[in-house]
Amino acid sequence: MNPLALIRQFIKGLTAQTTPGQIGAGIAIGFLIGLLPKATLTAQLLIVVMMASKVNIPMAVLTALGVSLLNPLLDKVSDPIGYALLTAQALKPLWTKLYNTPVVPWTGFNNTVVPGGLVLGGLLLAPVYMAGKKFGVYYNEKFRDRVMNSKLVKGLKASFLFDWYFKEGV
Repeated sequence: MNPLALIRQFIKGLTAQTTPGQIGAGIAIGFLIGLLPKATLTAQLLIVVMMASKVNIPMAVLTALGVSLLNPLLDKVSDPIGYALLTAQALKPLWTKLYNTPVVPWTGFNNTVVPGGLVLGGLLLAPVYMAGKKFGVYYNEKFRDRVMNSKLVKGLKASFLFDWYFKEGV
């Protein structure tokens, strides 16, 4: 996909009529993706789920970027949780079996931040979704019109290249 198509999809997602639930779900999955290291199969699978579901992708991407920037602070919470899970004697047979299973080690489950981030994200998923849904109501009522009328969006819509691209339907 070329850069112009990415910009078009991003602006279309920000300015489209999306429900507060879709915005909330995008924020929630973006939060979960942001908590995890991106070079693991777990994060990549969550990105595939995000792309395959009807969530607001620009909100998910913005949330994942924002949480990734805060991740050094959040790792102070998720790392001890993951360490406690990975060193629990009761779970040792499970971790050994998972490690010896093909493909599963690529999920990064043996990195303390991955299971810790999944547990922390799982615990906070519902509150983040509810807050994102409330933000979605506010966004649709007040902020979406500002984005539509912003100089950046108007400039992109008025540009010859952008206009040509939309007419071609690529």
